[in-house]
Amino acid sequence: MALPQTIRFDSLLSAAKAYLTPDVVRNASVMTGESETATRQAMQGGVASVFAGLTNMVSTSEGVSTLGNLIRKPAFGKILNNVSSAFSGGTETSSLMDSGHNLLGTIFGSHASGVADMLASFSGISSSSSGRLMAMLAPLAMGVLGKHAAASGLNPTGVANSLIEQRDEFAAAAPAGLSNLLSDRAPSPVGIHVAPETDVYRYETPVATARIPERPTGMRWWPLLLIGLALLLFGFFRNIGRRAREVGRQVATTTQNALSSIPLPGGTNILVPAGSFNYNLARFLADGSQTAPQTFVFDHLNFETDSTQLTADSQSTVTNLSQILSAYPTTQVQLSGHTDNTGAADANQRLSLDRANAVKQLLVDRGIAADRITTTGYGQDRPIAPNDTEEGRARNRRLELTVTQK
Repeated sequence: MALPQTIRFDSLLSAAKAYLTPDVVRNASVMTGESETATRQAMQGGVASVFAGLTNMVSTSEGVSTLGNLIRKPAFGKILNNVSSAFSGGTETSSLMDSGHNLLGTIFGSHASGVADMLASFSGISSSSSGRLMAMLAPLAMGVLGKHAAASGLNPTGVANSLIEQRDEFAAAAPAGLSNLLSDRAPSPVGIHVAPETDVYRYETPVATARIPERPTGMRWWPLLLIGLALLLFGFFRNIGRRAREVGRQVATTTQNALSSIPLPGGTNILVPAGSFNYNLARFLADGSQTAPQTFVFDHLNFETDSTQLTADSQSTVTNLSQILSAYPTTQVQLSGHTDNTGAADANQRLSLDRANAVKQLLVDRGIAADRITTTGYGQDRPIAPNDTEEGRARNRRLELTVTQK
């Protein structure tokens, strides 16, 4: 199976997903015993996770060197010749999984099993199925990366830059919380800096500092010394300020997205951000002292503009919700859509109802009985914030879940 000519390597994730054809997904689904829908989501999230892990790995010079050794291995490129066969469950699959498990250990270290568990929660498949898929997706991603390096004539540093430039795309398609799981990487070594305008890591070859020869007469060297000292102090304090801002952002993100393991009836556990929509819903359903009705506002649930299509990073919210509802089979809920006041009122009402119905259908696709879910759309009629600011309009564009029966 040759790489389609339409795939551009400036989107490594798209290049990898091009190999996840319906036949490949079907074979993987049969092999793992999971549904095709869940398998497809797991495979797409899994390959994004591998690229995210590689991006994390190359944050050090040692990681760049390791990447250089990996992309030179021809075995990873061979999988691209017949991906469907590689995912069919035969002897070729067994050999692929052996090398894939070793590769996952190199990329994720001690976090490999945690990544597999997170992917299982993200897609709704079992942890064992997730681990098997990850072991096959890792060589696939490396094969794509190797072809990218060969086609573009890149050395390991160039490949590392390609990964880092696309890290936001990887993070958006990977399970929520993956970046926190991998956040204990070492500080950037010499030869790596963060451009102040973009906050994008770039690798550069360290250049020897040119020494200015001392002048043998007079005091002419004093101006040069003072200029050099001023530049040194300027760079030092600018770097401290940049590092402080970066640490502040990391602390804020970690606090906001800290994951908690929530046990559900039946022995299932889900990993969700503490205080999130699914976290609060699961705790409410588990607490026998609290009674219905109770309303919860979705978070981490976003739609494409003027569309009922969820963004890729919103899928895990629906998957976790389906697991919660599956664990509490007597629960009845209502999904209520809301918009801001931009546009015509009747169009907003239809859009809000359509979005509620879209989420209902996703839940039904994941095994929740349709008669447990009712939907309504209020459009712009029930704002919870003023519509005269962007922040207020964003709050009003929401989906709510009301537990009508526990």
